Amino acid sequence: MHEKKVLFNSDTNIIGGVPDYAVMIEYINQSLGSSKIADFSFRTENAGRRFMAAIGRAFLSFENKAHKEIFKEAMVSQELRVEQKFLVLFWQMTINNLLFSKISENYFMKCALAGRLSLRPEEIMSYFYELRNEYPGELQWSDATLKLTASKYLTILKKLGLAEGSQTKELRFPTIGDEIFITLVRLALSVYPDNPTETNILFKFSFLDTPTLISRLKAIKYTQIWNLKQLGNNVKIELI
Repeated sequence: MHEKKVLFNSDTNIIGGVPDYAVMIEYINQSLGSSKIADFSFRTENAGRRFMAAIGRAFLSFENKAHKEIFKEAMVSQELRVEQKFLVLFWQMTINNLLFSKISENYFMKCALAGRLSLRPEEIMSYFYELRNEYPGELQWSDATLKLTASKYLTILKKLGLAEGSQTKELRFPTIGDEIFITLVRLALSVYPDNPTETNILFKFSFLDTPTLISRLKAIKYTQIWNLKQLGNNVKIELI
């Protein structure tokens, strides 16, 4: 009998426990052949293997060669500050981890775009119960595990510089400058090439509402990077 494939895994809990995200970037670059071996420190060898496996699934899985190259360029870039590289990690985890993506889209980004500042683990817990109804058979975890997952999700946001505080977190709105915006667009088109418009899935995590996103895409300074065409009611983006 084949074991049923699980849609939602517990990697959010593991990634939330990684002690130093700057060192994690060094490890990622080492894994991509771009730097020396990172100096990670874990309590046991088994714990180390567990963390490395989760990092591999969350950040070192790629849809295609272009996706890998764009991600690698961002991680080693001298133009991007570490907090901007953390934002790329956030986008990468939404691509590779369905549970992280669902929480980010339907809780975190809704709070961000609505101008809400407080992020509460109990609200994420409530969302988990909605997911159980939406995906029967999934998230059949104990309440203690769900509570831990909600807490670790917020811990990830804090370590990525997207939240601050202790139990109740306060949302920190990132600045989407030119370099990181270009990285976002290139990532979106490489990972989801079938939807080269402003409705591309990755743009849900852009911290920009749709009118602002379209306005940014149309800026003259990007005309040497991509062309825009009207596609019905949507704007089609074509990299040059």
